[in-house]
Amino acid sequence: MRIKSLILSAIIILFGTIVYSQQSDEETQLSYSTISGIQSKLINAKGWTLQDNGRWASVNNIIPHSNYKTNKRPSPRFKLGQENFTEMQLRKVLIDDKQYNVLVIEYKDGEYEFPLLEEGWSSYRSALFYVFRAENLLKVLPEEVEFNKPYAVNLNVYCYGIVENYDPVIIGDKIVNKITKTQGLTNYNQANLIWAVYPVFIDGKKSCRFKLIKSYVTKHLYTFYTDPRHLKDLFKHSFYETNYHTFKNFIRGAQQNIIPMGEQLSDFQNHYNWGMLNYQSGNFDIAIEEFNKAIEFEPNAEVSMLYSYRGMSKIKLDKFHEAIEDFDKAIEIKPKEVSEYSNWIKNYFNRGVAKFYINDLEGACQDWNKSYELGFGVALEYLNKYCAY
Repeated sequence: MRIKSLILSAIIILFGTIVYSQQSDEETQLSYSTISGIQSKLINAKGWTLQDNGRWASVNNIIPHSNYKTNKRPSPRFKLGQENFTEMQLRKVLIDDKQYNVLVIEYKDGEYEFPLLEEGWSSYRSALFYVFRAENLLKVLPEEVEFNKPYAVNLNVYCYGIVENYDPVIIGDKIVNKITKTQGLTNYNQANLIWAVYPVFIDGKKSCRFKLIKSYVTKHLYTFYTDPRHLKDLFKHSFYETNYHTFKNFIRGAQQNIIPMGEQLSDFQNHYNWGMLNYQSGNFDIAIEEFNKAIEFEPNAEVSMLYSYRGMSKIKLDKFHEAIEDFDKAIEIKPKEVSEYSNWIKNYFNRGVAKFYINDLEGACQDWNKSYELGFGVALEYLNKYCAY
């Protein structure tokens, strides 16, 4: 069991999909949502605040308070700043066959046992999450970015939640539960989020300032925050700042998982994209059906990743012999571009996983060794732990 758990964790690391299932009898009529694992994350940004003495103060991952004197000797609650984060995550979720993203903000939190006396402080972690249409994430960092010019994006939040003293293992269940209540009209969302972004290029250095503005789903509010006349004012008193490429990787890491759909695509491409979309969201049965339909339209298509993802879907459903056949096919289709190589060699590793589950340890070790020889470093851990290498 311990070995299988470790192997399965590797699959999740490679393909980043976790399924959360928690459904009551009242919810069976809804198109139930599943949420992906973490697609990208941001763990470091400097928070800046203009203090009441006219000087800027900065703390890693914390936007300090503007009170200069209190900043010098802060209480436990004051140390948390106006806001803070330990990690920002972007995930993906399908709601009624539409693509949404989830921004999860983990942060330091706490409370006093005796609030009036400010005594007995207990620290813990909490989390905020915002669910919004994936098309709005594309606006947070467009393809062409103009430096030294701020902009703001209304995320038009579908639903929002806060989990105090939370367990990271069950955050997905909390998000899905809130989505389900919103679908079933038992939760009415009033929260919104404006994502203000300020790419800066000064003295040859590229950085990105950003600000997450909590608001309400009210037109006069989001039009005010996104009005070009007000954009620079959003950054006059506080913001986060990080290296531009760090911020870019955070946003692009999730943007690249937004699958294009539409009538302009071929039948093959549409079914292939639907397969990818359902794989990302944990709907493995549907993913396999869509990949099968894509193959029906173009039986000779030389798309290695189609067989890779169909094989992974079958592993998730314990169809290990069928998965091996898919990885065999994926390996036969050699990469035509250098950029495809890193994904292609993972087929050896994943075929080894499938062989492991049918108790073919020798075959698994051969495949893991091959993937390691081709440059997939993760395989070394499994070779050292389970194989005589």
